[in-house]
Amino acid sequence: MTYSIHFVCRGRENVAVVQHPTYTTGYWGVSEDGADKLIGGMVYLHETKGEPSYFGGRVASWRYATDDDSAEHAGDIIFTIQANPDGKGQPWSGRIHSMAWTSGLVES
Repeated sequence: MTYSIHFVCRGRENVAVVQHPTYTTGYWGVSEDGADKLIGGMVYLHETKGEPSYFGGRVASWRYATDDDSAEHAGDIIFTIQANPDGKGQPWSGRIHSMAWTSGLVES
């Protein structure tokens, strides 16, 4: 089974190019189990839950953020993704309550 996840990520904050098409996106409060399940799945980034994704890619790996990344976000998850054209234009799927910043894991 493959999983995907959607995040609200305004203004491309927390997205960095490693070497195109490889990017990192991070400081996400996802469990280790959830991050493991996302390997091979998709990450979709949205300005808001009501707008289609502006960027996304297939998860290649993940790691915990360290103090060197951001002392404020140490321990959060950073995903390494391979940008994919299918990552753009996708509707939000999953949790939609007003305070949701992530969809949670969604079966693909």
